[in-house]
Amino acid sequence: MEEERRSSIRVRKEMPVTFEMGRHTFFGTTDNLSDDGMMIESSLARKNIQKVIGKLIKGGDCPVQVNYTAEGKSFTRRGVIKHYHLDFPGGQSVFRLAFGVWIPKLRMRQDKGL
Repeated sequence: MEEERRSSIRVRKEMPVTFEMGRHTFFGTTDNLSDDGMMIESSLARKNIQKVIGKLIKGGDCPVQVNYTAEGKSFTRRGVIKHYHLDFPGGQSVFRLAFGVWIPKLRMRQDKGL
């Protein structure tokens, strides 16, 4: 069995989020949360994936701002995309982007409702 290398436990939690990369805002859903980040999934049209992929392939950490609401309170968190997966279905279809955001000093458990 593989040893767990994460510094905190992941919790399954789906909730809508918006994320901002540069001057562009996109919509997504969390897949899971931890004390230092979250996994986000988003479906993006071809024109939007072109805006995102340019930032991701530059290498290094890609800055992102994540916005969400929990228990009626809005939160804005700045982080970096540490890893991502992009599915190309072909044709003019929507692209599926899943990415992990590391948010230093997040402490998700302090946000009520999470």
